[in-house]
Formats: sequence, C-alpha cells, structure tokens
Amino acid sequence: MTDTESPRLATEDDFPEMTALLDRYFAYERYGMAARLPFCYDPERSDRHAVIERDGAIVSHIAAVPQTLVVGGDTVECWGIGGVTTDKRYRGDGYMSQLLEFWFDRMDDADVPLSELSGNRQRYNHFGYENAGAELRYTISERSFAGTPEPAADAVAIYDGSDAQLEVLREIHGREPYRVRRDRKRSRITFGQRGLETLVYEGADGPAYLSLTRESRSRTIKEFGGSERGVEALLGHVLAMYDLNDLTARVHPRHPLGDVFHRHSRFWQQRPHRKLNIRDLPALLEAFEGQLEGRWLDCGRSERGDVTLALESEDAAVRLSYGPDRVAVERVTGEPDVALDRLSMTALLFGFHDRQRDVRRRDPFLEATLPLQFYIWPTEHV
Repeated sequence: MTDTESPRLATEDDFPEMTALLDRYFAYERYGMAARLPFCYDPERSDRHAVIERDGAIVSHIAAVPQTLVVGGDTVECWGIGGVTTDKRYRGDGYMSQLLEFWFDRMDDADVPLSELSGNRQRYNHFGYENAGAELRYTISERSFAGTPEPAADAVAIYDGSDAQLEVLREIHGREPYRVRRDRKRSRITFGQRGLETLVYEGADGPAYLSLTRESRSRTIKEFGGSERGVEALLGHVLAMYDLNDLTARVHPRHPLGDVFHRHSRFWQQRPHRKLNIRDLPALLEAFEGQLEGRWLDCGRSERGDVTLALESEDAAVRLSYGPDRVAVERVTGEPDVALDRLSMTALLFGFHDRQRDVRRRDPFLEATLPLQFYIWPTEHV
C-alpha cells in the first residue's frame, strides 16, 4: 500500500528535499533554483510552496509567489505560479491539478484578483490561463549599432552590490510605470541572482543600467532603465567589450526607451508576455480604474455610456461608466452586456488587438482603452 497525502504547505524542513526535486528537473545543478530565483525559494517563506508526498517522499510541487504589480499610478495583487513539477515516476496521477486547485482556493480566500505564469499555453488553458500582455524582443549586433559614438569607459561599472549603486538602481527602477513593486531587500536579492550581470552607467548624461544574462555568448537584456544616452552607452560598451554571438533585449511595447532598441536593432518580433488567470473580475477592474480613466481621457473622446462585464457562470459583474471627464468602476448585479469565459475575458482585457476584436468594437470605451497594460520584468519571472 502506498501512502499518498493531499496537498499541503511546505515547511522549512522540507526545503532540502523540495529544492532537490526542482533542481533535478529545472536547474540541473545542486541549489540552482535557490540561487537563480532567490526571491521564490526562500526557506523563511515556506508558505509560498505546496507539495504532495507519496511513499514518504515529496513528489510534486507548485509555488505561488505574491506580487504587487504597479500598473501606472495603481497597483494590483497577483500571485505568480512557478516550479510546477512532479517526479517523473508519479506523473499522470493528477498531482498538478490538485496543487493548482489548492492555490486557487487560497487565492479566492485572500481576494487575489489575478494570477500569472509562463509555460505551455495548451497545458494551462485548462486551468484558466491565457496569453496576455505583449513584449518586444530586439536583436542588436555590432553592425546594426555601428556609427554610434563610443561611450566613456570610465563611466561604466559592474554592479558590485554596494549600497550606493543599489540606491541608483532602485531610484531608476522605481520610476518604471509597469513593474513588480520591490522593497530594498527584494531589490538586492533580484540584482544578486545567479546568472545575472548588471552594468551601471554614471556619466554626465544621467545614470542608467542594463541587467543581462552572463553564462552564454548569446546574451539577453532582462532589465534596464535610466537616461536614453546612458542606455545607449551601455549597449555600446557591451558590444565593444564582450565577444557575443548575439544580444537580445526584452522590452515592454510602451516603454519610453523603446526607440533606443528599435533604432539599433537588426530585427525585432512581438510575443505574448505572460499568461494570466482572472480570479476576481470586479477587483481586477477596480485596481485598473486609474489606467482605464487615463487612457479614456487621453484619447479625447466625448461619448457617454456604460458597459457591464462579467465572467460566465459567476454572479459578480462590474459596470464601467464613462463620459468626457470621468470613468467609474462599480460592482453591480443583473444581466451583463458582455459575459465571457475566463480565457476569452483575459484575451479581451489583456490580449493582442486582434483578440476579441468584435467585442471591443461594440463599445467605444472598450475600443479606446483595451488592452490593459502591465509588465513583469524577466528578472522577476517565477
């Protein structure tokens, strides 16, 4: 007879066995997950990990990491799902489904409006996750960068973990309109993760930084910020000093420095950013009220009206009322104007412009304000 336990929260004592399972399937090195994703795998935060035991051993794991997304002037709570793995000998027994449902119950109890993850779309569609957001990937080469003035070498330094440099990075990143909110501790952890190198520019043109992968001749810029000239100087430094096959930058489409990467790129492509699962639609739209109002007022339209949205098979609905000078979000009852399943609602609110196009065209407010904008920098993907 086998001894199979239901999902439970991990304990600090579980961490060595739990991370050994994860290292075997993801990191391929001992303690690799803890070093590469230190903001996820902290033994002092074992409540972020759920496991299943069988025959006296941990055989399945999923982490749920609380994040506060900054979306312009507002914030929204979002739990990132990561470390989804089951020992190969025990796959097919439904452990992933059990663990995800375990976390969904806790998200609902905590009134968390949103969850996000990466991974195979078809695999996670079944659980309500759909492609959301957009990300541009620019490929830059020495030839495409040719003709740019050489940066002053003494203005570029490798981040060494000093308090002074950390404060420069924190100040720059804190101005990003779309990000995960970080305190000082999380900032230090993020920039100190294994496999990441950060270069800091402190020239007269204003500070800037690039954080890029460091273990291959094909490098990816996973985070950046600061002055336009500073970022351009750092790009020039990397291309001049490093022996690279290629350099790729991952950029939010609305980032104010996007033109720098576009100007110097050899080619680019747009891809879905993450996968989102809407857990509480009214709470989500309340959190995005400031962004909705800002986008509506910026477009200068004069229509007045309202549109009510709801998830199919759920009683909770939310009315979006709009006019030339205001937008209001309120919870209501009754028949909605638009009722969609969870995947379609995610596509409407966060998908590419061609997703749910007919629904958006039904109402001027939806057409003008969607898709909603968010971004989780690759340095913090769980």
